Amino acid sequence: MNGPTHRLVAGVAVGLYVADRESKAGQSTPMPLVSGFAASLLTNLPDILEPATTPNHRAFFHSIAFAGLIVGGLHKTYQWQPESDLERFFKAVALLAGSAYLIHLALDLTTKKGLPLLGRA
Repeated sequence: MNGPTHRLVAGVAVGLYVADRESKAGQSTPMPLVSGFAASLLTNLPDILEPATTPNHRAFFHSIAFAGLIVGGLHKTYQWQPESDLERFFKAVALLAGSAYLIHLALDLTTKKGLPLLGRA
C-alpha cells in the first residue's frame, strides 16, 4: 500500500466518522474536514518511525503487537473524562492519531507482506 492510498483512506474514514458523530448530535462544523485532513497526515506515523527503505521495513511499529498496544491506549483515552479545554484537545488529538495509525496498519495488513506479529521475521 502506498502513501497516497494511506492518506486518502485515513482522511475519508476519519472525516466520515466525525461527520456522522456531528450529524447524530445535530451539529455542523468544519471538524470533519479538519479531522480528515489531520488523519491524512498522521497516518504516516508508522513510516516515520520505520521508514520504508526496504520491502522488509516492517518491524515492531508495524506489528500486530503494537496495534494491540494502540487499541489499548485508544480504549483508555476514550474512557478518559478530561476536565479542561486543553485536556479535551489532547484527548481529541490522541484519538485522531491512534485511529490514523491503526488505519495505516490495517491497510498494510491487506498487502502480500502483511504485518509481523512482533517485528521482522
